[in-house]
Formats: sequence, structure tokens, C-alpha cells
Amino acid sequence: MIFDRPTAYELLDSVSIFLEEKIKNELPKHLGFNVQIAINVINIVKREIREGNEINESSKKIILEMLNDQETTEALAEAIKEGQIDLENKDLQKALLEITKMKLSVDNPNYSSYKNLVD
Repeated sequence: MIFDRPTAYELLDSVSIFLEEKIKNELPKHLGFNVQIAINVINIVKREIREGNEINESSKKIILEMLNDQETTEALAEAIKEGQIDLENKDLQKALLEITKMKLSVDNPNYSSYKNLVD
């Protein structure tokens, strides 16, 4: 990789820790809440950096298997729209659930719904 250390992930991690440990609790509650929102956004971006490529590849593989090697989410949407794949199709439901779980692992792995899905 062309960039040296610290990596983008490491920089975001440092900012997140700084905001959480040094800033958030020193502010009035309404500003602390806004800082927590910023921390959450930073943490989502960190997870996208760390896991995004793998999730994209896994999702692509799931869609390829569903559509017999047509590689786009648009092709999947079109197949559903055209009735080639029914929404009651168990393979489709399983595929969408797996993709959703991967996306939730980035969005917020602390969601109770996500935890129920992976437990």
C-alpha cells in the first residue's frame, strides 16, 4: 500500500477513542449526545474499512450463486421484479438474510436484532 502508518483505520480509531474518553463526558449532555453520534459514525467507517472488501466479495458470491453467475445486485433486483425469483423463495430469503447480517456487522454489531441473528 502506498500510504504509511498510521493507517486510515488507526487514525479513525485514535479520534474515536479521544472523543469517547477525553471529550464526550466533559460536554453538556446535548453536546455529548452529538459527539456520541460522531463516534458512532467514525466506528461505522472503521468497520467498513476493516471488513468492507470481504463483505462485498461474500455478498457478490451469494448473489452469483442465486443468479447462476450473473454478478450484479441489479440483476438480482431485476429477477425479483420480473418474477423469475419469488420473494417466498427460501434460497433468496437465506441469501438476503446472510447479506443483511454482514451489513449489520458493520452498521452496528451491538444491535439486539443483529445479536439474535448471529447467536
